Amino acid sequence: MELKLQTFRISLVLKSFFFPLTSTEVFDSLKAREFEIARPPAPFPTGPRIYMSGIVARKRKVLIDLDNNRNLVGVQGDSIEETLQIFSEVMDILREDFFVNMNEELDYVELIAHYLIKSDRNPFEVVQNSMELKFKDRFQQILNTETSDYRFSIVPKGVLPSSRKWFEISISPKLTIPKKAYWVEVVFRDTNHNTVTTFASNLNSTISNIINTIEEAQS
Repeated sequence: MELKLQTFRISLVLKSFFFPLTSTEVFDSLKAREFEIARPPAPFPTGPRIYMSGIVARKRKVLIDLDNNRNLVGVQGDSIEETLQIFSEVMDILREDFFVNMNEELDYVELIAHYLIKSDRNPFEVVQNSMELKFKDRFQQILNTETSDYRFSIVPKGVLPSSRKWFEISISPKLTIPKKAYWVEVVFRDTNHNTVTTFASNLNSTISNIINTIEEAQS
């Protein structure tokens, strides 16, 4: 089995009435920590708040974006370890330069990750044989053909998707190569940033264990 990370992103959302990163000082803070500014800011007069959305900086292969409408700071890269390191630096900027009290002002942190997972097994058969489709006979009558599951999701029982503490791990055969690879989408959200970063640090092994469990059940 070969895991190939396709997308890895962590977004931090604040509940502050005024988003703190709305002044030109944000560029000074990023430069001081050796971030490369994505687009040089226009010369603003001293004092006014500026409202930015989009990519504002990068460090190595990690991009930083802001969305002042959602009070959101996003960090995205192609390496979990490097992205988590840069995320930690962004947290430091918020705490040290803009005096954000995370205990009071953090709304939630959300992780989004996508994986392409190549396997010696046939993912199309593995997924279809792993899940017992409820109402299978009834669906067959309705559709006049035998049916099965094509994808499945793992979520916390009894928790609404709109909750600030929620996760979903969705697994399906990769659409273009269904007999060769899985496509896995991960969302993990929590009000404690340490909970999210700890989950992220162990994400590769978590996904590997889930796929192994599915495949071993059919051995």
